[in-house]
Formats: sequence, structure tokens, C-alpha cells
Amino acid sequence: MLVPIEITPATILVAVAVIVLVVLAFRRLIVRGMCDCHDHCGDGAGGCKGCKGCSAAADMVRKMEQAAEH
Repeated sequence: MLVPIEITPATILVAVAVIVLVVLAFRRLIVRGMCDCHDHCGDGAGGCKGCKGCSAAADMVRKMEQAAEH
């Protein structure tokens, strides 16, 4: 027994919103790759050198470990 699917304006709006967000996510992935170190350019984390020179993840882990000790 098949259940009919009703397509309402709200369904269409949600579907369009999801599609737009997926497209933006893929665009960001293609432009930036798997590394978000470019967000840290100029803050001393080495983001402008690309993923190989990025110490942002190591710095974040160090800060979390310090916070866990307190």
C-alpha cells in the first residue's frame, strides 16, 4: 500500500532551503578543501600557509587540555 505524498508550498520551501544549503556546503568544500585554516589568517595560527602550516587544530587541542586541567 503506497502512501501518497502531498507537495505543499511549505514542503517546496523546505526542499529549496535544503538544496541551497547543500549547494553552499559543497561550494565551500570545493573552494576551501577539508582545511578551514584560512579562517585563522593573521592570528598567529599559521593559517595563511595552508593546512601543512596550520597549527590551529593543535592550538585548539592544547587549549581544551588546559581547560580540562582546571
